[in-house]
Amino acid sequence: MLRANFFKFFKYKKNSNHEIVQYNSNKNFSIQDQIKTNIIEIDQKILEISKSLVQAQIVKLRSTFSKSNNFLEQIGKNVYKTKVEDSINWHQKQLKELYFRRRELEIKLEKLKGIFWLNRIKRLLRIILIGFFIFLTLFIFLSGFMIIIYLMPLIILILLGYFLSTKRY
Repeated sequence: MLRANFFKFFKYKKNSNHEIVQYNSNKNFSIQDQIKTNIIEIDQKILEISKSLVQAQIVKLRSTFSKSNNFLEQIGKNVYKTKVEDSINWHQKQLKELYFRRRELEIKLEKLKGIFWLNRIKRLLRIILIGFFIFLTLFIFLSGFMIIIYLMPLIILILLGYFLSTKRY
């Protein structure tokens, strides 16, 4: 109190507010519902753009394997192919943006629910586990390959002995 009076810009004010404050959790649930509906809308957009991307890829494949020997058809095919590739690139860019937006909304939803760090730890453990299995399979494959290389003289000796013993004079 002495400090508060000593510095003029600090004003000591006693808290005399003893009212009961009610917490309204409907606001939190409404935000969660909005985020869920946004995620559903983004999923529908992702589905539509994915279908369009597949159709564009099919058109590109058909134009690639179509055989035309006419000069004008070749020029038209080249122009058509560039437009199809532009369309494919645009669809891929839109898909990437939608996936990033969806991920941001999922993170917001996880933070509102209070499970963000739990899911982050699960993802980290999953990545570590997948990396461990990849490392283990590579180790087993390479060690098996090295064992075969080191046992090659013994295998050749056994095969040579077998062929000599089965050879009929």
